[in-house]
Amino acid sequence: MLTISASAMSKIFSADASGIATSPPKVVVVGGGAGGLASAGRLARAGCSVKLLEKNAELGGRVQSENINGWRFDTGPSLLLFPQKYEETFKALGTPMASVVDIRRIEPAAYRVFFPSSPGYSIDLLNNPDDMATQLEELEPGAGASFFKFLAMAKSHLDVGMPYFIDRSFDELKNAKNLFDLLPKLSSINPWQMLGPHDMVMRKFFRDPRLRAAFTFQDLYVGLSPGSAPAVFSLLAGTELTDGVWYPRGGFQSVRDGLEAAIKNCGVEIRTQSEVASIEVGQNGAVQGVRTTSGDYIEADVVVCNRDLPAAYSLLHQSPIASVADYALKQTKKLSNLKYSAGVIAYNWCIKGKLEGLAHHNVFLSEKFEAAWKPAATPRELPEFPNFYVHVPSRTDPTAAPEGCDSVMILLPVAHMQLKAKKTGTYNSASENDSCTIYDELVTAGRERIVDSFKTAGIGDVSKLIAHEMIITPPQWKERYGVQHGAAFGLSHTLDQLSLFRPADKDDAINGLYFVGASTRPGNGVPLCFIGAKLTAERILKDYGVVKLEE
Repeated sequence: MLTISASAMSKIFSADASGIATSPPKVVVVGGGAGGLASAGRLARAGCSVKLLEKNAELGGRVQSENINGWRFDTGPSLLLFPQKYEETFKALGTPMASVVDIRRIEPAAYRVFFPSSPGYSIDLLNNPDDMATQLEELEPGAGASFFKFLAMAKSHLDVGMPYFIDRSFDELKNAKNLFDLLPKLSSINPWQMLGPHDMVMRKFFRDPRLRAAFTFQDLYVGLSPGSAPAVFSLLAGTELTDGVWYPRGGFQSVRDGLEAAIKNCGVEIRTQSEVASIEVGQNGAVQGVRTTSGDYIEADVVVCNRDLPAAYSLLHQSPIASVADYALKQTKKLSNLKYSAGVIAYNWCIKGKLEGLAHHNVFLSEKFEAAWKPAATPRELPEFPNFYVHVPSRTDPTAAPEGCDSVMILLPVAHMQLKAKKTGTYNSASENDSCTIYDELVTAGRERIVDSFKTAGIGDVSKLIAHEMIITPPQWKERYGVQHGAAFGLSHTLDQLSLFRPADKDDAINGLYFVGASTRPGNGVPLCFIGAKLTAERILKDYGVVKLEE
């Protein structure tokens, strides 16, 4: 293992493809989300000069927590999956994760799943597989044995999906073809069980649609529904039920703060409240630097853009080079018309008291299974009991709320801004404003449905306990974090937008322009953004002939 410091590494010269000695490139990272922070730290630790520019006052992108009079809310990610990917990232940045982030497994169940249409009916997704099988057997004869078969399938999807299609670079087509190391596993893979519609595949294991729903609702995290998602996403339930669901004590702000401290130690220069107005490209077709809205120019050989991809290309729209501006406009239009995940209305409630029936993570599911997964654009489209997620971190972390109280965050999937405009007849593709920004009626109707769902499920009348409410709507997601159409989970993971079919992490036309984040490979969610940061950093180091530190 190399023990060369980052400062010493910056003095090391290497050879590029032409054999000419070159120093590590000067890098500007645009955006301080999870992927931007991790890629900046990796590149700096390999000897690159790295400046990270973030438009907001706080780093982290969607990895945020907000505090209101003693109640704390995770306004972005709220459950920690694949903890090993967090640990790998911090290790690569030279900081043991345990020294900056304290994570706890959610016990005894990853989730509690409610079906308000069936009062008194709920399922705990228990960490102990034997206990889980016993619970399922009581609900449906034969379901206990089927659970172990389902778990084996989910684990096989995880064993294949993670190393061969997620944690792998497809920077050259030959890498996609060169998957011969996958061949020994092919005999154990049923293509239908990986690529068939998730709900259809689950019918092999469970007759009761409520049981199927309890193991497929995670498809929302990748911007899909159980009817449209390929069954390979059973890997999400697979990791939740085996590796577990975790939570960082102090909220996800502790992950953000830990990353900030780690990359500062790597030598990254961080500038917050520094919004990039344009990426500058020379006549040779290579990036030259960036210009901020305050007029500062920062020279760079490499720009790593951690903005949502359509927003990333908008930084080239005003290029004085006509071919660059035209190319960027076409890319933005193309990317804007891809398939995006649902929008989300987030209700953050300061609760005076304890909602005893709720666990740390809860999911409320409609029994109008197909209709409820269609994102509502109007109150009339919301089912009586819609699908939504409820986070109560005070169950695990008492610092999340005042003593005797709960902090409750609810995510209600709705139509994203463009889809809402199309469904309500206000869409105009020729207009720059092709999105609907009015969500007031949906916010009100959604709150009423959620309160009614709580009552029917036996939680009680929560409306009488709300001391303060903070709401985040799709237009606010877009304003805060630049996510296209206000789609909180970014680009969806349909088969044609999955793995090597997802937008690449390097631009083909502009030399030195790279991407990291939820809308590029391998996908959304903090663990995948960490993987993307590793792959993008490795690609840059390879392209510029830089020796990288061993992890």
